[in-house]
Amino acid sequence: MQPFESIRQLAAKIPAATLVVFVVGFLAACDRQPETPAPAEPSAEPVSQAATGAANQQTSATQSLRMLADDVWAWYLESSTYLRLQEGLPIERIEDMTLAQYHENLARTADFLTQLKAIDGTQLGGDDLITYEILGFELADTGATDVDYWLNFDITPYAGPYTFQFAQQALEVQKINDVAAAAHYLHLVNETADVIDQLIGQVEGQVERGIFLPKPALPSTRATWEGLKAALPAAISVNDTRLAALTPEERAAFTASLEGLIETRVIGGFDRLLAALGADYEAMAPEAVGLGQYGNGDQVYRRRIRKETTLDLSPEEIHQRGLAAVADISARMAAVREELGFTGTAQEFLDELKADPRFIAQTPEAVEQRYLEYIHRIEPKLEAYFKRRPAAAYGVRRLPLASEAGMTYGYYNPPSAADPVGYYNYNASNLPSRSLAWAGSLIYHELLPGHHFHIAMQDENTALQQFRRKYSVAAFTEGWAEYAASLGIEMGMYETPQELYGRNVAEMFLATRLVVDTGMNALGWSLEDARAYMRERVIQSQAEIDSETLRYSTSIPAQALAYRLGYEKMWELRRAAEDALGESFDVRDFHDIVLSDGAKPLPVLTAKTERWIAASKR
Repeated sequence: MQPFESIRQLAAKIPAATLVVFVVGFLAACDRQPETPAPAEPSAEPVSQAATGAANQQTSATQSLRMLADDVWAWYLESSTYLRLQEGLPIERIEDMTLAQYHENLARTADFLTQLKAIDGTQLGGDDLITYEILGFELADTGATDVDYWLNFDITPYAGPYTFQFAQQALEVQKINDVAAAAHYLHLVNETADVIDQLIGQVEGQVERGIFLPKPALPSTRATWEGLKAALPAAISVNDTRLAALTPEERAAFTASLEGLIETRVIGGFDRLLAALGADYEAMAPEAVGLGQYGNGDQVYRRRIRKETTLDLSPEEIHQRGLAAVADISARMAAVREELGFTGTAQEFLDELKADPRFIAQTPEAVEQRYLEYIHRIEPKLEAYFKRRPAAAYGVRRLPLASEAGMTYGYYNPPSAADPVGYYNYNASNLPSRSLAWAGSLIYHELLPGHHFHIAMQDENTALQQFRRKYSVAAFTEGWAEYAASLGIEMGMYETPQELYGRNVAEMFLATRLVVDTGMNALGWSLEDARAYMRERVIQSQAEIDSETLRYSTSIPAQALAYRLGYEKMWELRRAAEDALGESFDVRDFHDIVLSDGAKPLPVLTAKTERWIAASKR
């Protein structure tokens, strides 16, 4: 299970869910040039005018769709530092987080939607139809307004800092081999500092509108920016080795300019941001959390639910589904406790599991070794469940130390042009309270057969348009990864009752998020209500629960809903296929149907699966 989202998804996170979110993915054979057809045999009957016209209409629709998909991809690639890093392209500028850019994004999206509506979808089939359906979901007018922008808190630990991580990576790969390159490096440092100013501008605009980050989120938010203030200057400084191509005079001029920028614009910018979040801000900040407390916050939350889950569900319906899931998982956990002969309460068992020394690592190296053990366990079983696997290597490594304080867990970082290995970056802080009882579920979610199988294979399919190769949507990405972790039960990967309980603990964590995310953002729950609810049911430490509940209620509301709802949809579709196909059902075929063309909104995946089932029954 992945309690945190992948970097890929965070890069796709644009204020208010109005931008095309990593509009990319698989479009079968669309990149290929059409083959020269062989000379046709003489036909006994002339081709009808109607047939020729239909073929021309289909060709026109297909070409228009593929051009649109390429245009959308080019637009996003133009402005995304993260995607340019992934593609190994030159970094010309760092993202713009201003309201003006938000308006431009809305306008471009509306223009693309107009172009999509001009395409006759009835003329499309196969992967082209899926691309059309994906674009229909992503480009749809959701009714977003400026309120969506202003209710997006980009200063929280799970939002703004990632822009600086990508900026740092961009600066690390810049070669400084002449004066022009040195000037470009300084330009990118200036662009990075501009982001700090843009965040300050967003905070000031929110204050003018009476919108404040809730008070409970301020300590971790300030700690995050203090950490970046301490770490980023050294990270973007340049040593003499990188300046070897410059003359002594050029080197001295560059170094002086860079030091001046770091001191005045970077460190000074962080100081101004921290000052904007100072005592006066805190005095006005609300104690309550959740989007529902702000004007039109309920509508913004509903739009975010659609974006993250791809489903048209109300907060109340999701809340009830969460309560039902919690009850079901509780019953399964009770069965495991009974098998072990444990006679205490569920909370007492959970407390024992948290403190069980078998699941407490003493060193970061021990954490890594535990993950590797589970990886080696599943590797021999994969062929029986999957027709294909990614070519890219995979591994685990520790998070940067500066990032650990602001994150509950870690994230999967996919292979890229700069680093061809897919890594799960784990959090190794506070090890005594970080139980590894659910480490198997976590690593199967993150790497095999979860995120790495899906994301790396999707990106490796070079027969497909970039639009679909890079497309990401939380409900599919996290839903698949969580389905993959649960698949470990069927594959026999949880070898002891304690490991199986750990899997149930992981599932419980996601189910409770349906309850508390909707509770805090729509149903009037307090932060303490949510924390108390989770405390009674999950294995996470109090510090982890504190961090997670702030994430749901102040940083990225509704994102956590995608995991469990996507998981439920994956299993719903598999059960439907099993029932319909009976003995002819092959799990390898089902997994190929889900993964072969990459991420899709859940309604699109449902339609594709239903078409496959119907074709398989003929």
